[in-house]
Order: sequence, then structure tokens, then C-alpha cells
Amino acid sequence: MSRSTSMRTPSEREDHAGLGGIAGQEMPADRALLRMGAVSMVLGSLLAIGAGPFHGGSPPEDLQAVLPQIAANDYWVVVHLAQFVGDVLLLVGFVALYRSITQGGSAGASGALALMGIVVAVVSEGVYAINQAVDGIANKFVAQEWVSAAPAEKADAFRLADAVRHIEIGTTSLWVLSGGITLLFFGLAIALGSKYPRLLGWAAIAIGVGMFPGALNLAYAGFAFGSPLGIVGLAAGALLQLWTLILAFYLWRKAGDSGRHVRPQQ
Repeated sequence: MSRSTSMRTPSEREDHAGLGGIAGQEMPADRALLRMGAVSMVLGSLLAIGAGPFHGGSPPEDLQAVLPQIAANDYWVVVHLAQFVGDVLLLVGFVALYRSITQGGSAGASGALALMGIVVAVVSEGVYAINQAVDGIANKFVAQEWVSAAPAEKADAFRLADAVRHIEIGTTSLWVLSGGITLLFFGLAIALGSKYPRLLGWAAIAIGVGMFPGALNLAYAGFAFGSPLGIVGLAAGALLQLWTLILAFYLWRKAGDSGRHVRPQQ
């Protein structure tokens, strides 16, 4: 016969109680991560929106018109650093989403999809870091070189600027594509799971799929968005901003729910 609970040593009873308190519960660290993720997503979105008016560079498909604007923009480098920080904050939100889907050990296919989503999200952030380095720093340099070049050197300076611009276009296309894949994985994880409203997952899937035409448009047409592919991509980007804020709401609410379910230690 096994020993009864009353015959266990104090140490054994404490260990058993600790394990029982942990099983099936979201710990305070998860609650903090959910709230950090919610706040980070809101701050990241606001930072991206706030940096927009200081960006300039219009129309983006006309490099000859854009280069003088880049060269004269004193905020160019800071704006792109801010945009990168904003995107990192969004990644924190996706880390919180991944954790909330996979915690508990019984996530199944939903958890596997969330794992793939966070892996692609980290890859996407690496691509965006390169993109912002090219756009925010390299473009600034070549724009200043083109503006200050002697007339005989203008053509060569422009070809250099155009080459750098196409590196930016390429990395932007890959960033949008990887972002769409991230949303697709997380959308499926949400839709097939039970942690969040399934409609939130299907919306992420639709937005992610909508980002694929945008990535294709960038690869073939650069920053000209007048084609149907470009329009779909722009629409997906706008909807992503809204979806991000809705997700932040659900992360915050889930943090509150987890706080009510955690039992105090005895």
C-alpha cells in the first residue's frame, strides 16, 4: 500500500502542493508576458504611425524625385530606427501570443503552428533589420552623394543610388512575404485552437494571404502600387494595423483572466 497524504513528510507535501498549483495554471510570469505583449503591440503600432509623417520620400516609385527629399530630411535616420524599434515591439507581442497558445502542454497542432509562426516572425525581424539599415542609412548616404555630385558624376551617383534602392526593394518584398507567412501560421494556430476567438485567426489568415500579392508586386514593380497586386497589398497592410490592436486587446484580457485563475501559494 502507498503512504497516505498524512504520512508524507513536510517536504513531500510542499512539493506535491507546488506541482498541483502549477499544473494547468498560467503562472504570474505568463500574465506579465501577456500584458507586456499587449502594451508592446500598441506602442509598436503607434510608433510606426507616428514616424510616418516624418518619413517623406514621395512618390516612392520616382527615385529621382525622392533622392533630394532623403538628402534634405534631417529625421531620415531616426525615423527608420524608430520604425525598427516599433517592429521589435510587435515581435514581443507575437512572443506573448506564441507562449499563450503553447502553454499547458496540450496545444497539439495549434501549438506546432504557433511554433512555426514565431520562428518565421524572428526571421522576418532579421530581414527587416537589414531593410531598415539599407533604407535608413545606406539610402541617406547615396542620396547625399547624388545631390552633391558634380554634373559629370551625376549619372554614376544615380546608378549607385538605384542599386541601393533595389536592395531595399528586395528586402522589403521578403519582409512582407515573411510577415504574411507569420500571420498565416499564427492565424491557423488560433483558428484550430481554443485560446482565442477563431474569427481572429481567420482574419489573420486572410490578411496574411493578402500580403503575398503585395510582396509579389514589390518584387516585380518596386514601390509602384497602382496595380491590383499593389492595391491588395496596401489593403492588407492597413488591415494588419487594425488586427494588431485587436490582438493586443485579447492579450491584455487573457492576462486578466489568468490572474483570476492563479491560486496563491500556501
